[in-house]
Amino acid sequence: MKVKTFFASLILLAATVTGFSQNSSFDKELSAWHKKAVMTCGMIKSPEVSTKSEAISKNLDEISKELDALTQKYKANPPAEYKNDTLWISYFDDLADNLIVVKNFSDKKEYRVAGKNCSVYCQTILRMQKNNGTVDITDMLFSLNMQLKLTTDISNAGNTTGTKDNIDLVKKILEHATKKVKNSGDTNLQTLFVPIEKTTQDWLTAIESGDAKTAKTLYAAFMPDFQKIFMASM
Repeated sequence: MKVKTFFASLILLAATVTGFSQNSSFDKELSAWHKKAVMTCGMIKSPEVSTKSEAISKNLDEISKELDALTQKYKANPPAEYKNDTLWISYFDDLADNLIVVKNFSDKKEYRVAGKNCSVYCQTILRMQKNNGTVDITDMLFSLNMQLKLTTDISNAGNTTGTKDNIDLVKKILEHATKKVKNSGDTNLQTLFVPIEKTTQDWLTAIESGDAKTAKTLYAAFMPDFQKIFMASM
């Protein structure tokens, strides 16, 4: 599948954003669960993962129980924002299935493989919220990171056409993420976003000038700052 086709719908991401704050009790509960899942994935991907096995196992058991509770509460009783979505049940199934995969590999201490499945949590929640017009700043940040990583890899592969196809998408997501953070009233997020915005602008300059090496270096510099604001946004 062509990159342009696969990601074309993300151009409309900002149009579906309804606000920085979650829209319902469900959104708040899901955000809290998502944050714990991401924190656990951070441990799984940590260079010190061998010293964190007990904490990882404990967290995975907890998020499994918490997902079961969310499922029992909402799977057959969707909030108003989601009541017309025929895929509603599938989101819970996808999250549960992925949790089983991550837990199975983690239990075997195969953390590299477990870590590869971590992004499925974010992808599933983004798909759920984008389909229903409840996209929040966390979704937008995830999409920005995804596009920066993808475009950096395309550029390093020497695919000029594919790189150009993604530039407008990155600019669009950055534009609306910047606006949403500035209008959020959250001074912590606004502070954390400053280096994100600057590095992304520098990255765009490198990408547009065909400097794949600098773009790769800038993406590496982007990640530590991204991780901070991504967690703070939940």
